[in-house]
Amino acid sequence: MTTSRLATSLKEVFNTANPIPLQSGDPRYVDCTAVRGNEDAVTLLFNAIHWSDQPATAQLFTGHRGCGKSTELFRLQKRLEDAGYAVIYFGADEAIDVEDVIYSDVLVAIAQQVYRGLRDLGVELDDELLEDVFKWFAEVVYEKANTREFQAELAAEFSLGPKIPLLAQLLAKITGQLRTGVESRQQIRTRLDPQIAHLIERINLLIMRGVGTLRRQGKAGLVIIVDNLDRIPFRKLDTERSNHDALYIEHGEALRSLRCHLVYTVPIASLYSKNVKMLTGLFPDCRVLPMIKTHTPDNRPWPDGLATLRRILAERIELDKVFEESALEMLCAESGGHPRILMTLVRYACEYAAHRDPKPIDVHAVERAISRFASEYSRSVPEEYFPLLAKVYRAKQCDNDAAYRDMLHNLIVLEYMNGLEPWHDVHPSVQRLAKFQAALRALETENDG
Repeated sequence: MTTSRLATSLKEVFNTANPIPLQSGDPRYVDCTAVRGNEDAVTLLFNAIHWSDQPATAQLFTGHRGCGKSTELFRLQKRLEDAGYAVIYFGADEAIDVEDVIYSDVLVAIAQQVYRGLRDLGVELDDELLEDVFKWFAEVVYEKANTREFQAELAAEFSLGPKIPLLAQLLAKITGQLRTGVESRQQIRTRLDPQIAHLIERINLLIMRGVGTLRRQGKAGLVIIVDNLDRIPFRKLDTERSNHDALYIEHGEALRSLRCHLVYTVPIASLYSKNVKMLTGLFPDCRVLPMIKTHTPDNRPWPDGLATLRRILAERIELDKVFEESALEMLCAESGGHPRILMTLVRYACEYAAHRDPKPIDVHAVERAISRFASEYSRSVPEEYFPLLAKVYRAKQCDNDAAYRDMLHNLIVLEYMNGLEPWHDVHPSVQRLAKFQAALRALETENDG
């Protein structure tokens, strides 16, 4: 919950800089469209749904982790609801293990969220349909042909918790095992894989019955927003494929086959795959939320972007009472235009601040915060990346290979936008590292020679 009073004490600043997504209507929200490349991602996502004469669309939404996608998706949800749509929003990491996820896990999570979401929307599905879906999952996933006996097992398993319907119990059991049980996860996947067409059929039965009721209630349609899939870590499966490719390309058709409007978040690294044309063939509408531009490609400060970052803090903190001016400028520039990193640096600076009033956060505190953040990068950047990073810094571009995709995923390299043309740069904290500076000097010597 937010208040109108701005933070003035270090404790208040530390807490208000907690980098969590903002709900739609939060007074602390700052529109960053003008310094993100002048594309309003929410409007583009909304129009693709609202203008479509089809009841089902599938879009991707991407950007660096922590750049503000969830905040924008909350705004999209509110805008869709205001336009008459029923919206089911959920974070994938709440339902499944995003550290180890395949497409069937995502579909099961959607099945659970559709059933739960329709109930929350006041949609009552008929008993015959629910019994059919329950029986299918029981037989396929757990090989339980005796439905009544299995229902009794579930009732006993869930007896200590709040009373929930049987199908909700069953789907909660499946997603729970997908999230926490390594052996049971593999067993569930093995049993579901040859039955994917039937799984999609069952989900679509739930969706279509629900949409029918929603339309009779005057709703414009159903939209499912699956957030936080961009948190899936990048892993190579072989020389040509990654786990991202397996999810969104090899099984993209399954993900887009549900009969409602869909928005999936996707790791930004997926746009730098050699198979990106296949990805955009399956999902032509892919929206990107780039960084807030803090500098130009020729390394000159960008006042508009820095002013926007300052405003983000000003909506939470009484700046004149907390920051020395030069310290505030350093924080904004060092964030690289990444809102969550900006908040993290502010919290670190609070810990190192002088306990005096006014302006306890001075240059010394910020320098220590920046050094701490850079040291965290020093432990996470592989040695072999530094020559590549020097090339990114000089060219302001990334290649389409696994190393660069990993750098994008792990915020080592950030993407900015000039109009429709993206460009890249090494995060400022990585630029501070001695190994990066050595690699940059080696590249400059090589080029001069």
